[in-house]
Amino acid sequence: MSVETLLEDLWGEDQPPTAVKMIQVAVSQLRKVLPQGVLQTRAPGYALDAGGDRSDLERFQRLRAAGRLADALALWRGPALAEFSEPFARREAARLEELRLACVEDRVDADLAAGADGVLVAELESLVAAHPMRERLRRQLMLALYRSGRQAEALATFRDFRAVLDEQLGIEPSAELRALEVSILRQEEGLAPRSAGAPVQRPVSYVSSGDVSIAYQVVGEGRLDIVLVHGWVLSVQPGWERPQIARFYERLASMGRLILFDKRGTGLSDRMQGVAPLEERMDDMRAVLDAVGSERAAVIGVSEGGAMSALFAATYPERTAALVAMGTFARRSPAPDYPVGIPPLPDFTPQDWGVPAARRFIAERPPSLLHDEDAIRWYGSYLVRSASPGAEQQITRMNREIDIRHVLPTIRVPALVLYRTEEFLRDATRYMAGLLPRARVRALPGADHVPWEGAQEDVLREIEGFLAEVEEGDEPDRVLTTVMHARVPDDRKPLLRGHLGRFRGSELPAGEGVLRAHFDGPARAIRCARAIVERAGALGAEAAAGVHTGECELAGDALDGAPLEVAAGIAAIATPGEVLVSSTVRDLTAGSGTELADRGTATLEVRDAPAQQRLFAAV
Repeated sequence: MSVETLLEDLWGEDQPPTAVKMIQVAVSQLRKVLPQGVLQTRAPGYALDAGGDRSDLERFQRLRAAGRLADALALWRGPALAEFSEPFARREAARLEELRLACVEDRVDADLAAGADGVLVAELESLVAAHPMRERLRRQLMLALYRSGRQAEALATFRDFRAVLDEQLGIEPSAELRALEVSILRQEEGLAPRSAGAPVQRPVSYVSSGDVSIAYQVVGEGRLDIVLVHGWVLSVQPGWERPQIARFYERLASMGRLILFDKRGTGLSDRMQGVAPLEERMDDMRAVLDAVGSERAAVIGVSEGGAMSALFAATYPERTAALVAMGTFARRSPAPDYPVGIPPLPDFTPQDWGVPAARRFIAERPPSLLHDEDAIRWYGSYLVRSASPGAEQQITRMNREIDIRHVLPTIRVPALVLYRTEEFLRDATRYMAGLLPRARVRALPGADHVPWEGAQEDVLREIEGFLAEVEEGDEPDRVLTTVMHARVPDDRKPLLRGHLGRFRGSELPAGEGVLRAHFDGPARAIRCARAIVERAGALGAEAAAGVHTGECELAGDALDGAPLEVAAGIAAIATPGEVLVSSTVRDLTAGSGTELADRGTATLEVRDAPAQQRLFAAV
């Protein structure tokens, strides 16, 4: 590209006197960060050898050409070049947006060919509203509506488009679109809707989370990203077969870009050995958000998914635009200090798994279907395809250990809590709402626990109104984190510090004889503390550690607050070779496999924290 072209693209007619020098400086800086030989001087300007898949645009074009449309669209993370105002950006952004829209239309055509008619209606209505002059989108919406049995609305879509064209351009729709209108009026056989019961096929993508592959789907688009976290073993893909669930997904997708995923151990995601704690499930959700380019999302959790979503909102407030918890709980099992009666989780044998389990599930969760044999058979198939009997037992075991009561008061994002007045988790949901400082609570009529059964529109209306008020939030000034405070000899700190990176810990400033760090999960903090203490012992030195989870104040990259002092106080009590943790850490490590032995109650003199702390030793 010539220097003259660069000058025109960057400044147009308003070129500063030093424009050429500014380009030379920018090129010099770029050469420092780019591989050698990528940016070369070549008269009358410069040549950039991007080569292969170095740019998202190259990858997008390759994936689109290969027919991997969903993967191609997943590369888009918002409007192209939105951060630039130079002349070249305005021209190039329009070209790139046209490429993206054309790929969206290609993907919609593929989905229509696969029979995903009803699922596409909400997405297409949103696309048409955003791009009212694109005829191809209008044609696709007409087809989707007609094949969904909504002929009158399909014809109304044509009339609306014709009116828009006449008013703004003084022209008629194309001959192709007019022919489609005639075909719909005649109900021609070639436009027949897909056969009843034919499964909807939505593209499934995968992302790695540690050594596990997590399956996810993206539906629709909009200003707000929305993540739905299912409860128990329920998975995504089979849900498209049941009209009630498909409609629930579609309505959520009409509110923004809907992100669905199967938790590890369920659906199309990898199975794993042992039980997946909430900490690892949050890792999976973060991996999915990263894969689709979502920086911040509204998180909607159902049942056990509500507990995980709340913990995510507390741990990653910068990535949580809002929290919606439906029919959920802060703790699943009885306890002396937990005045909530919840029916115990059932135990299913491998012989129960399927229709017998579905009967018990429906009797408790959506009792309105209790006498619907077709629904019972379908839910039996749903459970079988969502998890194996062994996986169900592991997940149920983990759910029994969930206790996030200490975390809920730290959540600062806007929150909506929904439950039905006769559902089996109504008391647990009300209790959880009482611990959320910014919660809007809505009790809706009905007895069905799963939100898509019964009067789902009541639920969706509340969610839609709540999400419409969600705005771009400020950077959080407080965050839930786990602090490890280790007493170690100064001369051994360089050897022990390497364990922090292994367990994703971030070191914090500390005085002599102390190694301190914070972690985004308590199980990782415990494992790191044990590794440090054991390594110190192998080196012939004494070490001990304390671990606590709490809300810290953010000051740039630094942390401050009572949790640091609590962790230090616990470490001071620990004997050489011992790792002690607080009861909060114990409650949050449900399902992690961490063995903890009760060490009784200790008194800590820490401001803004309970004086009495129940302590446990990592075994």
